[in-house]
Amino acid sequence: MTTNPHQSKEFKLVIAGLDNAGKTSALIALRQKYNFYERVKNLKPTIKIDYSSFKFLNTYRINLWDMGGQKKFRKIYVTNPVYFFETDYIYYLIDIQDELKFEDSVEYLHELLDIYRNLNYANEVIICFNKFDPKFKNDEDYIDRAKMIKNLILSQNLDIKFKFFNTSYYDISSISQAFSYSLNTVLRLKEIDAVLNRFVNFYRCSYAILYTDTGLIISDHYMEAMDTREFEEKISNKINEDLEFFQRIKDEKVEIIDRTAFSDAKTYYVRKFLVEIENVENIFYVGIVALHNKFSEIKNELNDFQSVLLRNLA
Repeated sequence: MTTNPHQSKEFKLVIAGLDNAGKTSALIALRQKYNFYERVKNLKPTIKIDYSSFKFLNTYRINLWDMGGQKKFRKIYVTNPVYFFETDYIYYLIDIQDELKFEDSVEYLHELLDIYRNLNYANEVIICFNKFDPKFKNDEDYIDRAKMIKNLILSQNLDIKFKFFNTSYYDISSISQAFSYSLNTVLRLKEIDAVLNRFVNFYRCSYAILYTDTGLIISDHYMEAMDTREFEEKISNKINEDLEFFQRIKDEKVEIIDRTAFSDAKTYYVRKFLVEIENVENIFYVGIVALHNKFSEIKNELNDFQSVLLRNLA
């Protein structure tokens, strides 16, 4: 199923894989980013499908279906295609550390692919080589494992499009980038994502983040890998400080559009943007940590970011 964001306001993301593939850990990391505790429930405890839902940009409803990976549940899923109806994107997680399960994992993937073929699914199938921890990033053995599985999947499924990511609970940005891929596509956020990615890679920023006035992160890029604990300390706490500051000046009826702070080597900068979406004014913030000597260039580039937001969000 290919979804046009102007025709549908609801999106269904299916997350599948064998038991212990790391789906729960990936969702924990995502909750740090999207805060989707808004609606959480089990569809049926007997079939072990965990359903989570959150509102995105006050307009879109994102529904996450976490399919239990135990063998008894997998048999139920593959004989009941109804669970996969109206999927906008499917994520399939493979535990890159567990060589003994590679064969079973690829076999289950192929069972799901047959279902999606019959449902005329047209988007990419997103494969995450999960538990690809930062310490294995340059490990030839792990690189070869991923390459072997990737080639196997591609060679046996020439009619299906795939997107591959290396993900790890210990690198929240890897999970963020993987799951942002589908949201960026269906919600047309690619240009926004590219701008923030440029800030990090070209200007060597520690991070560049676009978030709402409730703290929900829309797009984020980081220079270094960090686990969820580090994310909470370095990112979430900083965002909360920014939100508290802007709320305080709003309460005091003071017009300020940005905030700058300095440390020994870096500049901490956050800027407010107003974008009207479906006749409702929405507040967004860009938070950036940059070296002092790059700050003026980044600030100048952000002058054009309003037009980027308008093109992609309004």
